[in-house]
Amino acid sequence: MVSLTGNIRNRVNKLPKPSNNTQALQPLFEAVSNSMYAVDDRYNDNSHQFGKIKITVEHIREDDKLEIIVEDNGVGIDDERYEAFCTVDTDFKRTKGGKGVGRLFWLDAFSSIEIESNYMDEGSVKERCLIFELKNREQIIDVPKLTKFRTLPGIGTSIRFLGLRISEYAKYFPKRQDTFLRYFSAHFISEFLTGSSPEIIINIDGKITKYPQQVSSLVVGPPMKTGEFELEDFGKLEIIGFSCEKAASTGLEGSHQLHLLAHGRTVETRKIDNLLGVETLTREGKEGLVFHGCLSGEYLNSRVNEGRTAFNLPESTLKEITRKCVDEIKEKLIPDQVKTYKGKRKEKFEDFVKSYPIYGFDSTDAQLDRLPIHAKTPEDFASGLVKYQIRSDEDRQRRIELVIAALDRAEDIPENFTQSIIDAAEGIQKSERLALAQHVVRRKFVLEILEKLLLRLRRQEGKADNFQLEKTLHSLFVPMNVRGDDPTECESRSHDLWMVDERLAFTRAFSSDKRLDQILKSGESEDRPDIIIWDFAVGMGVIDPWAGEETVDTSKPLSKVLIIEFKRPMRRSYPKAEDQIERQIVKYLSQLKGNELESFGRKRIRIAPDCVFHCFVVADIVGDLEEQLSSWETTANGEGRIRRLGGNYQGVIEVIQWQDLVNDAWQRNASTLFAAGLKRGIIK
Repeated sequence: MVSLTGNIRNRVNKLPKPSNNTQALQPLFEAVSNSMYAVDDRYNDNSHQFGKIKITVEHIREDDKLEIIVEDNGVGIDDERYEAFCTVDTDFKRTKGGKGVGRLFWLDAFSSIEIESNYMDEGSVKERCLIFELKNREQIIDVPKLTKFRTLPGIGTSIRFLGLRISEYAKYFPKRQDTFLRYFSAHFISEFLTGSSPEIIINIDGKITKYPQQVSSLVVGPPMKTGEFELEDFGKLEIIGFSCEKAASTGLEGSHQLHLLAHGRTVETRKIDNLLGVETLTREGKEGLVFHGCLSGEYLNSRVNEGRTAFNLPESTLKEITRKCVDEIKEKLIPDQVKTYKGKRKEKFEDFVKSYPIYGFDSTDAQLDRLPIHAKTPEDFASGLVKYQIRSDEDRQRRIELVIAALDRAEDIPENFTQSIIDAAEGIQKSERLALAQHVVRRKFVLEILEKLLLRLRRQEGKADNFQLEKTLHSLFVPMNVRGDDPTECESRSHDLWMVDERLAFTRAFSSDKRLDQILKSGESEDRPDIIIWDFAVGMGVIDPWAGEETVDTSKPLSKVLIIEFKRPMRRSYPKAEDQIERQIVKYLSQLKGNELESFGRKRIRIAPDCVFHCFVVADIVGDLEEQLSSWETTANGEGRIRRLGGNYQGVIEVIQWQDLVNDAWQRNASTLFAAGLKRGIIK
């Protein structure tokens, strides 16, 4: 019997304990890595052709009954290797990255470890059987025979692990076949991708999986190689890249991966989706592929920890290496795909600026250079550029303040002052143009929606969804069943009444589709005028400079009230007496005149006896309505109708055709559309 030197139990207990699935599998990974080395030692460059490793897992769900057998047809544990096995921190596999501590992880993880090995000695096959135990003395016990568990013929080594020893391994060791295979594939993926792996057969409770076929079958096209390149501070590195089916990234975070290798073994895998930018790759006619790169170099070989589970490098250094290597990948391995992606991304950004012109404060290329390569949505663009927009505005403001300060000083004006004035003026103009464009783009979209809605309603005349479309049409101007002076209703502040009259752009003094008995002090009417606006002065947005709010002087009666009534586009039938436009409007006026509006907060606003009522009816003058309005005067453009109110009421009723309302709104915005570089949309 042979004893390892030192306090082995204490050394094992101090080993880092697992905190995730990968770390819980590390002792097994060490055993598989040893088998790979043994196969390499026997078959050299032909290990991928003749080498075999077999892994049998039983009772995967039961920690105390778990049994794992790792078998290989490698060189076996001959006398030289046996001596190395008995020495902690051996240098035997140092050139291959071995740290000589892998078997200590076995002792930490498993309750029982048995080893069978057949090896060649002076031309004959010999057998070695060992029991490996966690003790301070005589940890390695030579035994003449073990219960036969080796199934591979000929020379090679088999190791049987029984039961998980401590709770940390029991907690994180995978309990499902798919989970086990996912982490196994991820750990050895570089070997499977590059084709350096021997055949590995995994049998988990009777279910067979074969490697490297499980991974190599997902590779599309031949490997891509950067060749050796040098990075400052990191020396010579090399990347082998693969285009793979998406399944190759199963169990890994993200789609595109960079595997950082040490001595040919994967130590760490990093998601590079955001650095690569390209969502998916296309190769040999297949789309939706992902990228896997295997990075190797002496810098990494010399900086891996003794368990080969991590690099002895700060996170900032690993991020820098990854970023620079992804630049090499984009330039050398997938330049065409990156070029295509950047072209489409540029188109998306230009469309974004059309919709949000305030982000066009610099050239497209300059703006894209400020954004991370993965930014490709409006949200990405806006969040990435907002800080630069603020800096640009602040810089312009500083320059303007310097000009103003120079004008205030009594000293001589510098020679370049004229240019400073010109630059400051151009900065102000550019800022105004961007802000104007942002405002106008929204108006353009609203008007285009209005035209499309009208077109749909005309085509759907008589269809079942007309009522819903009519509600949508009303809501496009202003939300239904709200009051603009109600601060508890946020949506009531947002409307597009400017389409009717520009003076209404900021009004809050309105009622939309509310019953009259809900807004008047007295009266029991259930009538619901589409929109009532109770003062043009308020409609124009009179602001209290101290309170920052619109104000209504409730001590004075309302002198002007505006009523808007919408009629369904292309409505032809107005058969009832109450369908008469003038009669309907006068009914509203009779209830409003001399009454009091009860504003939000129970403030009362009197309606003057001589109040002037401006009444708009938006409709298509066809069918019954054309006959009903035949005696009315025509408007200036000859398309609408107008009638002065008589008797007890002052004001006018004007019937505006839907298309005239739209055209007039377009005309009012024509100059600003032109200044913003926009034009009226084409409605088909």
